[in-house]
Amino acid sequence: MASPSDDSDNANEPETPDEEEIIEAGFDPLLFWDQYRQFILLATGVILLGAVGFGIYEFNQTKRIEAAGAALAQASSEDDYRQIVDKYAGTVAAGDAAIFLGGKLRADKKYDEAIEVLQAFLDKYPEHPLAHAGDLSIAETLEAQGKMDEALAKFEEVAAKYPDSYSAPLAVIAQANLLKSQGKTEDARRLYENFVAQFPDSVLTQEAMTEMHLMRPAAGAAAAPQTVQERVTSLLQQAIKAGGTSSAGSSPASMAVPKASAPVAPGALPH
Repeated sequence: MASPSDDSDNANEPETPDEEEIIEAGFDPLLFWDQYRQFILLATGVILLGAVGFGIYEFNQTKRIEAAGAALAQASSEDDYRQIVDKYAGTVAAGDAAIFLGGKLRADKKYDEAIEVLQAFLDKYPEHPLAHAGDLSIAETLEAQGKMDEALAKFEEVAAKYPDSYSAPLAVIAQANLLKSQGKTEDARRLYENFVAQFPDSVLTQEAMTEMHLMRPAAGAAAAPQTVQERVTSLLQQAIKAGGTSSAGSSPASMAVPKASAPVAPGALPH
């Protein structure tokens, strides 16, 4: 019968001769390879298989992206765009096709369907580089549909949500133009002024400035008719700016302006 001390000694000894040899030699690569060869080969095979699989996946994805781009370049009909959206889902080209499809449907006056397609695009591709264009297209569709209040709210949302995109100035201008068409002159003029301040380098800045200046006279209340006193004063001020002094050598300060306490009959004023 083995004593407890014998069991303790056996527990401290290497389990196999190979392990004992490795321990005694320090580390022998040949012995290590001989003992763990199957495990090493299996692990290496798994790694290589994964690398090859990933390479194939990347290659296929690249080819798929290229095919989607080529299909988008050739697309022109509603069916063409729908096929790209379905066949190449997940690609940038599929998102682009959804935007084109929405515009196509809007042009065909299929407004509800256009909004449905565009909203599905935004839900599926929230990080798409043209997500702002999809939102802008929804606003334009609402305007074309005659839902002006909803369109105004959507234009405002686009400008606030994507301030650094090219859709932001388009949304502000569209909102101002829509307000102008509704007769909301003061609100429209304010937006044109904000546009010039916010987007000074935009290609639409000149349009905003033109609209702003054209609307300026109509933005306030109509000017009250000038009194005779105001008319005479205005004429004198113009004469002072033009000639400095009167032909008789009098100083402008010496030219008294008569005060009209009652309406003056036609022809009463000096010519």
